[in-house]
Amino acid sequence: SLYDGGIVQPATSVIPIVLDSVAEYYSGASIENLIGGSAAGCISSTATAPTGQASNSCETVELEGIPAVSVTLAMLPEVELRTFTCGKDDVPDDVGRSPPDRWKSAVGLGGFGESSADNGEEDDEPVFFVLPSPGFSTELDDLLYGISIYFPGCQVFGGVSSTVSSLSRAKLYLYSSSLGTPMTYTDGCVGIAMLGDIQVQSLSAQGAKPVGGIYQIVKGAESSIQAICLDEEATAALEDEEEEAETEEDEDEDENMDAKARMAQAYAKARIPKPPLAEANFLMRTLSDDDQAFMRRQLLIGIEQGGSIGRSAGELARLAAGEGHRFRVFQVASGGMKDGSVTFALGSVEISPGTRARFFVRESGFAKREVEALWLGYKQRLLNEQFGEAKDKIPSPSCCFIVPTLDRGSKFFLGKSDFESSSAARMMPSVPCVTGFFGNGVIGRIDVDSESPVGVQGSASGYFLISSKSGRPIYSAAMAAAEKAAAEEQAAIEKKAQQLVEAEDEKRRQRTKGPEKGGSKAPRSDDGELIIKRREVHSGRAMTVSTVEWS
Repeated sequence: SLYDGGIVQPATSVIPIVLDSVAEYYSGASIENLIGGSAAGCISSTATAPTGQASNSCETVELEGIPAVSVTLAMLPEVELRTFTCGKDDVPDDVGRSPPDRWKSAVGLGGFGESSADNGEEDDEPVFFVLPSPGFSTELDDLLYGISIYFPGCQVFGGVSSTVSSLSRAKLYLYSSSLGTPMTYTDGCVGIAMLGDIQVQSLSAQGAKPVGGIYQIVKGAESSIQAICLDEEATAALEDEEEEAETEEDEDEDENMDAKARMAQAYAKARIPKPPLAEANFLMRTLSDDDQAFMRRQLLIGIEQGGSIGRSAGELARLAAGEGHRFRVFQVASGGMKDGSVTFALGSVEISPGTRARFFVRESGFAKREVEALWLGYKQRLLNEQFGEAKDKIPSPSCCFIVPTLDRGSKFFLGKSDFESSSAARMMPSVPCVTGFFGNGVIGRIDVDSESPVGVQGSASGYFLISSKSGRPIYSAAMAAAEKAAAEEQAAIEKKAQQLVEAEDEKRRQRTKGPEKGGSKAPRSDDGELIIKRREVHSGRAMTVSTVEWS
């Protein structure tokens, strides 16, 4: 529900309505587990059978800020599944020191995975889908960190629930057939733990454009940066790559020369270590009016993730090559007015001297190119696998779960609706399901091969590709219905053809029957005399009658 009270249905009626609708639509079928939440926008799709005109397996739709519901049904064979919920007071704050059994029981995961371990399937990596409320943000970091500690190698994805207005609280829904009672929460976290023939690939679009050069952190600790200076070698490599990829622009050549001169002057002064706020103020003068306006409202700094040796220097070039993001973008939580330092959200990042950093601004044009480059990189990884250059086999996804944050959508992409979902459907034409919701945050890793811990991104879009480990064929309801209709049509054609063949055979049998077998005898009267038939022969106006004997 969008708001509490009024003519809107009570929140407690949401789960029964979904259960009854599914049972009615699927002729008595029942849902074993259900999880959901309120959202400021829904992403959904309708499965379509591929035709000559439409090559995609589904048609996507994004509904923002209006009453809507998206229901996604999943069949997960050979997967152990457990729904769980935990409140603010349930998450232990002594992660790492608490015994595993006690921590798992506290968050509702007690005993999960033990049956697989008893069967010798300890190598299976569990998958967690988490859906917290906005008020659970402080405890969410401890929950994610605990899951990574007590379930090593696990995959975590999800998003923070949302509403269209601050006047209403977010709702979380949970149902399990083993418990039987639908539950509705306004705070805390609900989730699903899965173990078996399932895995998830994580992709992320940050929507942030890099500006200025590449810097090196001279002084910093924990989540604060005190001083930075220009990394001349990395910046020179970046400039060389950008000049090679530079295309024709509408701007005047003199303006380009002036911009390069301003940047060169800025870089000359940036060689001296200085506080990041001072460098940001100086860099701001070299940017466009729109970039300056954004930088005054919000300061974004990207921290290098590592793994840049032998890879492209530019962000878009790396994404298009399937190499992932070079910098992970963080929003500055606070700045020191005396020393010019910047501090990120506590626990979001660990700063160490020598790490490279870069300033970023959000810009819709760059965000579009980033989404396209992200999916081009995914296709490149598929090509590398076909030619034997990939490290691991890339599974074929059966579903793409998308979680954009509230600052994206049609308004961010300059009025273009369904941009992100349609891009996913276009790049993965065999995927029959694209679904998701607009949330207050994205939960997951930033890239498929990223070694960074699972965290929450406040402004981004997460793409989570769900697939089978064993390569199980993808089930499509539309394809199944089309195949059933085609089979029935073919059976009707074959039956009609068989009837025609049988009718023709019967005619032939009637023609080949002899007089005795067929029972056809010469006509006789009651006294046994042959009945004489006559025929009339017409010749002009004259008429003659002759006797005909039976032959």
